Amino acid sequence: MGFYHGVRRLGELAEQERRVPSRVLVSRLLGYIRPYKRRLAVAVLAIIVTSITGSIGPYILGREIISRYIMKGDLAGLQVIGLIYVGILIVNWLSGVLRGYMIGLIGQEMLFKMRAQLFTHLQRLSFSFFDRSNSGDIVSRVTNDTDSIGEAFISGIASVISNILSLGMVIFFMVNMSVHLTLVSMTVIPLIIAAAWFFQSKFKAAYRKTRLKISKITSRLEEGISGIREIQSFSREREMMKAFREANVENLQANLQASKVWGTFFPTIQFIQATGMSIVILYGGMMALTPNGPLGPLDEAVGTLIAFVLYINMFFRPIFDLTNFYNTIQSALAAAERIFELLDTSPEIVDSPDAVDLPSVKGEIEFKNVTFGYDPAHPVIHNMSFRIKPKETVALVGPTGAGKSTIIKLLSRFYEPQKGVITIDGYDIRKVKQSSLHRQMGIVLQENFLFNSTIMENIRYGRLEASDEEVINAAKIVGAHEFIEKMPDGYWTVVGERGSRLSVGQRQLIAFARALLRNPPILILDEATSSIDPYTELLIKNAMKVLLKDRTSIVIAHRLSTVRNADRILVIDDGRIVEEGSHEELMKKEDGLYRRLYEMQFREPGKPLEAPKVMWRTPR
Repeated sequence: MGFYHGVRRLGELAEQERRVPSRVLVSRLLGYIRPYKRRLAVAVLAIIVTSITGSIGPYILGREIISRYIMKGDLAGLQVIGLIYVGILIVNWLSGVLRGYMIGLIGQEMLFKMRAQLFTHLQRLSFSFFDRSNSGDIVSRVTNDTDSIGEAFISGIASVISNILSLGMVIFFMVNMSVHLTLVSMTVIPLIIAAAWFFQSKFKAAYRKTRLKISKITSRLEEGISGIREIQSFSREREMMKAFREANVENLQANLQASKVWGTFFPTIQFIQATGMSIVILYGGMMALTPNGPLGPLDEAVGTLIAFVLYINMFFRPIFDLTNFYNTIQSALAAAERIFELLDTSPEIVDSPDAVDLPSVKGEIEFKNVTFGYDPAHPVIHNMSFRIKPKETVALVGPTGAGKSTIIKLLSRFYEPQKGVITIDGYDIRKVKQSSLHRQMGIVLQENFLFNSTIMENIRYGRLEASDEEVINAAKIVGAHEFIEKMPDGYWTVVGERGSRLSVGQRQLIAFARALLRNPPILILDEATSSIDPYTELLIKNAMKVLLKDRTSIVIAHRLSTVRNADRILVIDDGRIVEEGSHEELMKKEDGLYRRLYEMQFREPGKPLEAPKVMWRTPR
């Protein structure tokens, strides 16, 4: 199970205790509610009305309806008080509807803002963040963790305010009817506080663990869907099902543990509540049966006792809900910490305060003594220097892992070199705005990402303001128009997730059309022809004659036939330029690395394979 060691280690690190104080997290969460002060004021007013009308009901029922009218046989008064009671219930219902609508509106807009902020922040983070992060965990934070916060703050805040008000109103009416019974009913409060204190740490640990385990489920699910082709190609369904089952079992165990804690806590509170109710009924019954007792005459005592029993239920419910809210808020705060941890992650590549817009460039590129390593202690590029003239086509070739793609990432400023300077037309790319830098470039990768949209929109992604005619013209130039026209809906055919409805070659042709539509002064082709069939390669070679014309171009290719016509070839090995020249010049070097690589690809049938004098490396 070494394949999953990294994810397991991530889970172990995540299971540590929360490091951010609760008050800090709550303060930040309240920041999402502050813009809705007016709506919140309306919601609070509705909560107050709901609490008052809900709390006055038992008093009217016990002291008025039963004691004053039913026990005394006053039918006319009973009808009047009955109508008043129904009116109070209607007001209670209307205020409850208004409360639910306003709190729901505030809560949903809060989640909308939070998710939008998370997604926007993710778009600004550097490549290095995604290199070390798990995509499933990121998705879980944006979806599951925000849902947990919504559950607590949409219903929780309204519940807290309502319960506090209700508790205050209940105590007011209880004291007004009988101080003795009120004091008796409160004898069990220390037991409730003790139970809440005992269970709070257990709830905190249990809910935090459930947030982590559902994140792991999401990660496994994302892997199982995104990697389905590799999984089935290598017949690894059983291993993936086993890995998902393990994560699912861990999630089940975490939730069962949370349910176990909850299942113990809830009956405990119910038992305490039943005990308090029994004490009130026994003591109140004795007081009611006592002639001239504290509860007054029997008819008044009966109504008071009935109202008190109803209030006891109302008295314990807010206490129980408030205790339960504490447990819910622990789950929400665990989720909030994960969300704010993501929001507090700063991009490693940012525009400098004095950054300027890079103007339209001629395309002169220069690396000056550049050293870079994804881990600074282990450089991938060593003190590299080279210069590419405007409108020159330069090919980068070399063994896998030599650093070719890293050069492109540095030029695009997806990563920052530890030493040296990279310039375009003399501009240090660290001193220009990233958006203006990327506007000057067009990149075609070995595996280009296509969005789950139409072919038309995927090509137009290169230049959003382009017309349909310009998109079609770009497709014609690269040779994509013919196969697009044969698609069910032509240019309006939806390509599926990551372009799954298209072949590898078709996806590459669309990527070429997208790059051509952008018409950048600097073009980068990173292994753009390595995964296509010979016919499609021929189409792309013809398209490249147009695509590479009058622009600075960098071509990375393992198929050396695609770089023979390059103006210059840089041979990269172990992060260093070991050879440089045209195809003809490099082929004259009998012991040269380029010639050996070329002969490996184009050796005569039956001729023994002579390995180059280099060690093939895995990608870094």
